[in-house]
Amino acid sequence: MKMKLKKAAALAAALTVSVLSGCGNTEDSRAEGIITRADTVTTTSASGTTTSASTTSSASKTTEATTSATTKATTKKTTKKTTKKTTTTASETQTQAAQQDNNGGGEQGGQSADSTTTTPAPVNDPEPVSSTTPYHPPANEGSYMPSYGEWCGNIVVCDRYEGSKIRGLPPFYGYLSTGAQYAQVLNQYKQMVGDSVNVYNLSCPLSSAFYIPPGMEGTFTEQHGCITNLTSYLKGVTNVDVYDILASHLDEYIYSRTDHHWQPLGAYYAAEAFAKAAGVPFAPLSDYEKVFKTDYLGSLYTYSGKIPELANNPDTFTYYKPRNSYTTKYYDGNFQNGAEGSLFFDWASGSGCYCSFLGGDTQICEIDSDVNNGRVLVLIKDSYGNALVPFLVQSFDKIYVLDHRYTNVKMNSFLKNVGATDVLFGATISSAYADARISMIKNMMM
Repeated sequence: MKMKLKKAAALAAALTVSVLSGCGNTEDSRAEGIITRADTVTTTSASGTTTSASTTSSASKTTEATTSATTKATTKKTTKKTTKKTTTTASETQTQAAQQDNNGGGEQGGQSADSTTTTPAPVNDPEPVSSTTPYHPPANEGSYMPSYGEWCGNIVVCDRYEGSKIRGLPPFYGYLSTGAQYAQVLNQYKQMVGDSVNVYNLSCPLSSAFYIPPGMEGTFTEQHGCITNLTSYLKGVTNVDVYDILASHLDEYIYSRTDHHWQPLGAYYAAEAFAKAAGVPFAPLSDYEKVFKTDYLGSLYTYSGKIPELANNPDTFTYYKPRNSYTTKYYDGNFQNGAEGSLFFDWASGSGCYCSFLGGDTQICEIDSDVNNGRVLVLIKDSYGNALVPFLVQSFDKIYVLDHRYTNVKMNSFLKNVGATDVLFGATISSAYADARISMIKNMMM
């Protein structure tokens, strides 16, 4: 029985990491069988009927007894502080997940080392409803929060039969002790660079941290507790906690409904918090060119089993281009063979809309701006960090963007060679709670 629980937790952990893709391609990971959910968690149907399956229910009892009172107190404080808030309640213990990455580090297995700027073909079955105007969240106060939810395929789908209110939620499971290991690695980075380089962590919460429907509280590990957990272990590293900031903007279009990524608007609010912590200038949205693409049908559509209700209500992908002067150069994963290019890839469409900036994850990107403040940022990220980059072009003199899953350089020499003044670990909360990801980040050091 004990081995079965460990296997179920491992499968759940693999899903947690694999559901976070590079640029929206989900087909390869589905073929590799890495997105199979370990049975069912508590499910609430539209009629209010609640059921639960034994495997995950039992697995959730295998919890970590070391959850601190700080986590509970912080969550309670956050609940009182935030008005536009989730119905999720803090779990007193964190669900076990033996963190495994069956992709060799790919967030979904859908981004290979040689697929640098190729955008995956849109999912076409069935065809999404074509739209000519961008989607906007419901206007009524509180109407953006779901009324009910159910498991569809490998994700939770909220308000399935409520038109454009439908929303897919990616899972998250994590152990507090795993977060402690992640924090220790970041502490080692700080020790390596010394006091001359600022080191920050920004763990991006998933949409499942906020939009949990009634009756499904506790389905996933409580994410804010996992973010604040890192603060207690970080030494000399600034933890930029954006949970409350994002929670205060839930009535805005900050997360995609058919894809596991956040919308660039959510990344904007997170980037603003980081810029404030770093003491650098930050431009308002009015200083950007706004571009939107309709008919965005992302990864959660595939993970849902391609339910027609999601296909009939695609996302709009809205991104923002800085207006200041800058140049962009791309290198391979060894920081060689540099060539000038564009920060934005406007041809990206369909399921590949998230590739509209950077174009992929496997290259090292160098951005040289006209800011001239002497600040050189190195962003170590997964795909969530891609959306932060456009909003930092007006804040730093230079930016280097590296993905911890594909980079071959050693950071000790790299940071010295580029004259880094600031290092930001900007990735999903899942990367901080996955053993495989932590090992990748550690192996990049020396």
